[in-house]
Amino acid sequence: MGIGAIFGFLDKLMGVLPIQKRIERWKNEIDNLTKERDKLLKGGCDEKKSNRVFAINNRIAYINQLLKNSSNAS
Repeated sequence: MGIGAIFGFLDKLMGVLPIQKRIERWKNEIDNLTKERDKLLKGGCDEKKSNRVFAINNRIAYINQLLKNSSNAS
């Protein structure tokens, strides 16, 4: 089995595996964080939930900045 056969196999394998690209992962993370934040906001309010919502908002803002910067670089 030669090197070409190995790379051909790896190429086919990469086409089959659902590997996400960086920007797609960021967008999926934003979706997941938004769902979590909405779920937290529907329930009662306490300090722990408030801190989590604050952390989620910060993470969403950070990812949005990454997306903005990556689109400017392209």
